[in-house]
Amino acid sequence: MIEKYYQRELSHLRELAVEFSKTHPALAPMLTGSGADPDVERLLEGSAFLSGMINQKLDDEFPEIVHGLVQLVFPHYLRPIPSTTIVKFTPKPSLMESIRVPAGAQIGSIPVSGTSCIFSTTYDVDLHPLSITDVELVKSAGTSGSLIINLELSGLPLEEWDNSSLRFHLTGDSASASMRYKFLFNYIREIQISGEDGSLCVLGKSNFKAVGFEDDEALLPYPSQSFPGYRILQEYFILPEKFLFFEITGLDNWRNRGSNGKFKIVLELEKVPQTFDRFTKDDLCLFATPAINLFKRDAEPVILDHKRPEYQVRPSGDSGGDYQVYSVDNVVGYVQGTVEEKPYKPFHMFNPQAGEMPVYTVHHRRSPVRDKTDIFVSVAYPAQGEEPVTETLSMALTCTNGTLPEKLRYGDINKPTGTSPELASFENIRQPTSPVQPPLGRNLLWRLLSHLYLNYLSVADMESLRAMVKLYIFTDTRDRSSVVANTKRVEAISGMEVSEGDRLVRGLVMRGREIKMSLSCDGFANSGDLYLFSSVMNRFFSGYASVNCFTRLTVEDTLNKEIYKWTAMIGNRPLL
Repeated sequence: MIEKYYQRELSHLRELAVEFSKTHPALAPMLTGSGADPDVERLLEGSAFLSGMINQKLDDEFPEIVHGLVQLVFPHYLRPIPSTTIVKFTPKPSLMESIRVPAGAQIGSIPVSGTSCIFSTTYDVDLHPLSITDVELVKSAGTSGSLIINLELSGLPLEEWDNSSLRFHLTGDSASASMRYKFLFNYIREIQISGEDGSLCVLGKSNFKAVGFEDDEALLPYPSQSFPGYRILQEYFILPEKFLFFEITGLDNWRNRGSNGKFKIVLELEKVPQTFDRFTKDDLCLFATPAINLFKRDAEPVILDHKRPEYQVRPSGDSGGDYQVYSVDNVVGYVQGTVEEKPYKPFHMFNPQAGEMPVYTVHHRRSPVRDKTDIFVSVAYPAQGEEPVTETLSMALTCTNGTLPEKLRYGDINKPTGTSPELASFENIRQPTSPVQPPLGRNLLWRLLSHLYLNYLSVADMESLRAMVKLYIFTDTRDRSSVVANTKRVEAISGMEVSEGDRLVRGLVMRGREIKMSLSCDGFANSGDLYLFSSVMNRFFSGYASVNCFTRLTVEDTLNKEIYKWTAMIGNRPLL
C-alpha cells in the first residue's frame, strides 16, 4: 500500500524544508516556523504523494514483464482468492420430492455496509425430504465397531425414492471433524443399508467416496492450462473443510426397500480406537456445499480511443468500491456509429494460424489506495489489419465483494436470490474466510523462477517438495493464523523416499512410483489434520506423475508411529 511511501516522503520533505530554511532563511522564510504558509504544506503533501507512487513503482521492480510471463504460464497465480465458506441447505416441509440445486447457484448475505455479499455454490446438492434422526457409534468385541446413521424420508415411501447416492458433511470444529474424517476413511470395511420392513443391501469399501478432489468439484475456477494439482493445494490452504465430506454410492443397488420411510446406514469399521468414543447426530449433516464469493457482473463500458496503452476495468454500479474484479471473461468491441461487433480473444488463446483476430491482455496491479487488486486491459491487432478506430468495449466479468465478507458471521449468508432454491432455507455453517490478494509484489519474479525451476525437479526431494507446496501459501491476508498453521504443516514434512515399482494392470505391466512421506504430527492440530493433508498430497502426487505412470503413497506419522496407505492412483483414477 502507498501509505508507508507517502509518510516516508512527507517526513523526508519536511526535514529537508527545515534544514533548507535554516540554511537559507532569506530564500525560504515561508517553509517552516511560525510564519509557515499553509499552502506550502499542501504542496508538500501533493509532492509526497507523487514521489511515493514513483518509489513504490521502483520497488516493484517493473513487474509488467514478469506478470506477462506468469499470465501465460501460471495464470491462476495472479488471481485474488475470494472469501469462502460452507453452506447448509435445509429442505422445507413442503418439499415432497427430490430436487437438485446445481453448482453455481447464488445465495446472498445480510447487508454489509449496505451491500449484500453474493456467494456461489460449488457442488451439486441433491435435496431430498430426508433428515438424520440419530447417529450412534457402537463398539464390538475386540477392536471393531460400527457407525449407525438413522434417517427418515418424509412425503414418499422408500420404494419410490429414486436416488443412487448420499453425501454427508462432517461438521463441528475443523480439528475434531478431521479426526472423524481419518477415522472413517482409514477404518471403513463395508456399508450396510436396510429399512424397517425391507431387505438388507451390502456395499463394499469402494462405495465410500472422498469428495472435493474432482475437476467438477473445484472451489476455485482454474484456467484450463493450469495443473489441477495446484488448485487442490490452494483450496486446501484456504478452506480445508471443503474436503470434509464423504459420499455413499450404489444406493440404486438397494432393492425391496420397503414402504416405511425409516432406514439406517451402518458403516462397519475394522477398528475403533479406544480414545475415539463420540460420534453424534451433531457431527454430520446432509445437503452441504462449499461456496465462494464470486458472481457475474458487467463492466462499465470503456471508450477505446487508442490514446492509452491500457484501460482500467471497473464493475458497473461500483460507486462504493464494494466489488473487485476476479477475471475478465469476455470482451466485445462495438464500432461507434455501426452495429458491428468485434470479438476479442484472450492473448493466451491466440493462434497466429487460426485467423487474423484482435486480442486482449489482462494486467493485474495492486491498488495504491485500497486493499485490492486493480485490473487493466490492453488490446492488440494483427500487423496487417486495418487502422484501429474508436470503439466501445463491453466486458463480462467475474467479481468478488473484496474484504466485505470478513464482517460476516455464522448464519449470515441466508438471503435468497433469483437462483437459490425456493423449497429450502440455507445458512453458512462456517465462518467466511478472509480474502487473499495474489503475490504481485517484488517477490513475484522469484516465485516464477522457483515455479519454473521446481517444475523440472523431482518432487521426490524433500526440500523441493516443501518449496513447491509453499508457493501456494499466499501471505497477503489478514488471517495470519492460517498462514502460520499452513506453513507449520509444510515444515512438518520430514522425509521423502521414492522408489520405482511395477504393477500388473489388466494383464499389462505398468511402471510407477512408490512414495513414502514422513510427517511429524507436532506440525498439525492432530493426527486427523495430518491425515487430511496427506490425502490432499496423495492427489497432488497422482496428478504430478508422468503419463501412464501410477503412484502409491504411504505416510508415516513419525511422532505417533502410525502408518497410512492409499490405493495406487493413475491420474485421478484409483487402480483397483
